[in-house]
Amino acid sequence: MQITYNIVITRLIIYSILFKLLYLGIIICAICIYSNFDKHQYNSVRHWPIKSEPTVSSYFGTWDAAHYLYLSVEGYDKGVNSCAFYPLWPMLIRWSNGLTGANHIVVGMVLANLFSLVGWVVFFAIVARRFDERTALWALALLIIFPGSLFYQFIYSESLFFMLLMLLWFGLERQRDTLAWIAGFLLPLTRGVGVFCVLPIGWYWLMRQRWDWLNKWNWLKEEHYRVSTCEQDTGDEGELMVLAAPILGWAAYLTLMWNMTGNPFEGIVAQKHWGVHSISNLWNIPKFVIGFFDASTLHSFQGSMLDRAAFVLVVYCLPLIWRLGKDLVVWTYVLGILPAMSGTFVSNIRFESVAFPVFIALAVFFLGKRRKCPLLIFTATSIILHTILVWRFVNFRWAG
Repeated sequence: MQITYNIVITRLIIYSILFKLLYLGIIICAICIYSNFDKHQYNSVRHWPIKSEPTVSSYFGTWDAAHYLYLSVEGYDKGVNSCAFYPLWPMLIRWSNGLTGANHIVVGMVLANLFSLVGWVVFFAIVARRFDERTALWALALLIIFPGSLFYQFIYSESLFFMLLMLLWFGLERQRDTLAWIAGFLLPLTRGVGVFCVLPIGWYWLMRQRWDWLNKWNWLKEEHYRVSTCEQDTGDEGELMVLAAPILGWAAYLTLMWNMTGNPFEGIVAQKHWGVHSISNLWNIPKFVIGFFDASTLHSFQGSMLDRAAFVLVVYCLPLIWRLGKDLVVWTYVLGILPAMSGTFVSNIRFESVAFPVFIALAVFFLGKRRKCPLLIFTATSIILHTILVWRFVNFRWAG
């Protein structure tokens, strides 16, 4: 059985690499055959190369990618709007560039695809162990073709964030506290929502306690039994250290920003440049509700119907996610709902690409009663939208 499982993982890695090579090849062909690069957008916002006219590399360094590349070259400085982006991803590009001497674009693309590959494999392994291989394969396929998942192939933090997320989930499921601690510590250095991973970590800690009241309700009893019977290798001290990891990671982020810019909150100040994301939005429910109905375009920076459709998909999957596992509901809240609230749906199609319980639920839904027609429609729609967003992204039009 173990040999068969290893063969499946090996094949998955090979197929994923081939998929990524094919994906890159198609993008290059599309650029050569039909390019409509928006030079006005290029000249009006942060772009790559930093101080020159567009080149071939500019197609791969649009929007946020240009900010990450800028930070990997120039670093952080007070008053620079790029400080809104979290430091671990550009630092890894910079360090890797220093070790290899390769072009920043090449380094960033290689790292993004390597990290997403690792994240996909770990995701498949956890879902296959918890559910079954067929569900895992379809969940991964649905995640990959999801329109917002185009950013797993480009120089965005999604790849690194998803890999760390999967390592944290693996560490919590198997109680590998050292691995979980490292991942939990690094997540807030990658994206701000990483600090809220303290919530699912806290859920696992709670479910492992031997408190009688946890068996009072059947839904809680089942979750308590599942989590508490997972293999264990450490005691309560290790679990509490994991619980503290995201908070310590956030403190490390503030310390880094203080050291680099002289202001620990420089990143938060820089967010005001875009006037979108704010922690205060999390409890401004009227603004969130009004924002949901304030859809004015098919897809743009604000007012996007596509971003709101992604949120509807998350809400639609919640009842099934609840049945699949209460921990998955906590993960969905952190990854699929909090970002939508903090940014009032801006870039929501991208943020939802890491909300992994949604894709597990979709796989279970489509496979449960052999819903072939809905699966075909959903798959075709996802691929078409994914393709459109890729074209928009490389041509410096808003994709997410």
